[in-house]
Amino acid sequence: MKKNLLLWQLLTLLALLVPTAYLAYAWAGLPAQVPTHFGLDGQPNGYTRREHLWLLTLALPLGLAVLLSVLPRLDPKHRIATDTANFQKLRLALVGLVSGLACYCLYVALHPSASSGRGPAVIVGLSFALLGNYLTTVQPNYFVGIRTPWTLESAAVWARTHRVGGILFCLAGLLMVALGLVLPLAWVGKALLGLILGTVAFCYFYSYLLFRQQERLGRSA
Repeated sequence: MKKNLLLWQLLTLLALLVPTAYLAYAWAGLPAQVPTHFGLDGQPNGYTRREHLWLLTLALPLGLAVLLSVLPRLDPKHRIATDTANFQKLRLALVGLVSGLACYCLYVALHPSASSGRGPAVIVGLSFALLGNYLTTVQPNYFVGIRTPWTLESAAVWARTHRVGGILFCLAGLLMVALGLVLPLAWVGKALLGLILGTVAFCYFYSYLLFRQQERLGRSA
């Protein structure tokens, strides 16, 4: 167990270091304006000055990692165990997401002709799958998880929603990766957005239906 915990911690540390190392390596070849926002067609539509890229490659991933270390301590009932491999998967999923997207921006800046929109689909998909793996076991809390009015009201609804939602997140993430690699470029961004919105909407309404079912059972008992 400790070996697994250490492995995930090392992977998160690697995810923190890679964007800054890549920025240092690529600095001399970067243009004055680096693309940092992309449309559904995968084409850049927003730029950031090269001098401000440390915010994207260092401050954002590091700030997110620190935030995820602090939030569990603010939970009044301390229901989020940070010394587990499963929690480290959550940190890696979120830190890896922002770090991966930062690296993608640098890569596109160095290779403008390579911009296709497939990279973000793969990065988001892998993060979604890893996040889903965490969600299946997360305990009720105020900071992390599928926090709808109905999951926060009922521990049973929370548990069932997160078991099903976690599996759905994993499947949606793997599907994002597959579609990102095989779909025509014009459809990649739309498919990615559709899967994200569809997964979130399903989890939201599924928790509502479970809560209503629990209410009906309680009245009939």
